[in-house]
Amino acid sequence: MGSLQLKNQAGKTIQFPQGADLKRAISEKYGTKAATNASSYHFRHYLSEQGVTRKDVLRAMGYDNVKNIQVRELLENDGTKPLFNSIVEDGLRIGFERDSNWQQLVAETIPTDQFSYLWYYLDTGGTEEEKEEMFGLRDIGQGAPIPTGSIKVGENSIKMHKRGRGLEWTDESKRANISLVSLWLRQLGRQLGRQYEGVAVNRLLNGYFTDGTDSAPTVGVGDASGWDLADIFYAAAYQEETLGYRPNRAIMNLETAYKITTMRDGNAYLYRNELENNQFADVLNNKPFISEQVPDNRIVLVDTSAALVRYQGKAFGVESDRNVKTQVEGSYGTEISEFVPFIPEARIILTLDEARPSLT
Repeated sequence: MGSLQLKNQAGKTIQFPQGADLKRAISEKYGTKAATNASSYHFRHYLSEQGVTRKDVLRAMGYDNVKNIQVRELLENDGTKPLFNSIVEDGLRIGFERDSNWQQLVAETIPTDQFSYLWYYLDTGGTEEEKEEMFGLRDIGQGAPIPTGSIKVGENSIKMHKRGRGLEWTDESKRANISLVSLWLRQLGRQLGRQYEGVAVNRLLNGYFTDGTDSAPTVGVGDASGWDLADIFYAAAYQEETLGYRPNRAIMNLETAYKITTMRDGNAYLYRNELENNQFADVLNNKPFISEQVPDNRIVLVDTSAALVRYQGKAFGVESDRNVKTQVEGSYGTEISEFVPFIPEARIILTLDEARPSLT
């Protein structure tokens, strides 16, 4: 197919390879698997290194509007298949990242080139005296040792999981325009994002390690037969004053969010304005984070700056594969990662069916 003349971001005209030359260039840079599977991940990196964009490549190929292109025009050509997979990736990403809420819960994404990762944690001491010894701010005499905490490596390790979503292309579907395909991709990406969000909430609720190393602390309510807003206030205040973390998100299921929003003071709704505006009542100055992962009798209060981290072994990307039995070709978006609680005390579980010990 030859090469394309493109002007990169530095203003220099380059020869951008196509066809077998592009496959060879990606293979030399990233390996034969990336080239054979027309990896969108490696294609995007190749574009970045060349200083050009996907729009530059499309324009050089004579396509002014990618939405008018049929799938087959890009998918059936080895030189444009990586380009097509990058379009598929963008469509899935919209649903996976923008139309899902899991990112609201993550303090930081930690990139790693390993699929098994050591668990590092900050040793804060097991008792209040130990915590004070390690982290208490106090006067230090001349030449006296400075109190320190320590970062340790736990005995457990974190294993990444591969998650993804695919779309197979029959001969008939290859005649669809990219504009139509983008709608399908967004829906598939949204489903992937919702499942991914469910994993994040599950980690906040139950922890990652089976031995309970990263379990969340719990606090009960004043009266297990009928909880109210004051119990949420108490749990948030307990987390801040006793554990040292200020929650800014409340995760609950739909039924619990409905119960809060329809609470009454006598015959009057506490949140009448919200009901009239078809909104849920704010909890901790934020809209409730609704997830069916949380049972009816639980609310998870989260300090999102420290509660959960995401370890990423492989960024989201799309590859092609052909089923040898059906001869149907597919585009498959995958990523390798795992959610793990960071500071266990940065989240607390309010147990609505259990009374907290009386102070009297």
